Amino acid sequence: MKKANKKSLIFSGVFLYLNDERLYIDNFQQNLPTGSYTNNDDSKVQIFNIEYEENYMKMNFGEGMVGPRNPNVYNFNTNEEEPNPRQKNQVEPRQTFAIIDFKTSFLWISNSKKRTALIELFKRYFPTSSIVIKEIYDETQFIEMLKTLDNIKISAVPNLFSDSGLLSKILSEEINGYEASVATLSLSYNNRLTNNYLIDKVKSIFKQKNSLKSIVISGKDENNLGMLFNTEGFSRKIDIEALVDEDEMFSSDDVYNILISKVKNENT
Repeated sequence: MKKANKKSLIFSGVFLYLNDERLYIDNFQQNLPTGSYTNNDDSKVQIFNIEYEENYMKMNFGEGMVGPRNPNVYNFNTNEEEPNPRQKNQVEPRQTFAIIDFKTSFLWISNSKKRTALIELFKRYFPTSSIVIKEIYDETQFIEMLKTLDNIKISAVPNLFSDSGLLSKILSEEINGYEASVATLSLSYNNRLTNNYLIDKVKSIFKQKNSLKSIVISGKDENNLGMLFNTEGFSRKIDIEALVDEDEMFSSDDVYNILISKVKNENT
């Protein structure tokens, strides 16, 4: 029996936000239902195949260029050159795979250079919305690059807000009076420029991270690109090995089955 061939794929992950809120599957199913979508010009074709499974959007993305096209190809069997069978008006789309995990608003994609193509597709079907990618950063990177602040969200056992020094004892006791097992403090800054005072506040939150259940801080860098620090975050890379056929094209079903299984493990 012939052994099945497998090849590696590396998926990188980023948070994706719509109007500065996480994504919702009902919204996407309404605007981008299951099916194929194309974007063509004189030299390039983009093909997006979209379907939904449980809480995931699965995207098989192919892109091909008309040129450059060598008029000849080399035949390994005859050791000779022969005319290229691909016509000038034909392209060979290269595979890219992606999923959106609506539980976490996370986009996983096998070629990070193709993120822009996906974002452009989304903008066509959400024309009045702001769609933003937010990278995940560690503490040092986040502090160094943070230029404007959007939101801070901190969750903790209520009495720890006082113990950590993030809230006054009186306010912490008031929150604790609701007898919740976890309390969340949410602060909105609406794209406010950071200053030394705000940076010191962010640093003080980082110092207390072991006492807090979760920290989510979002903002933008000097190029107005979204940034995110998230202690509930996920690894930014997932490696898989998936089946390929005799033409070394990946089996979409195998890719999605393995990837979704690993994403579920990331979420637990």
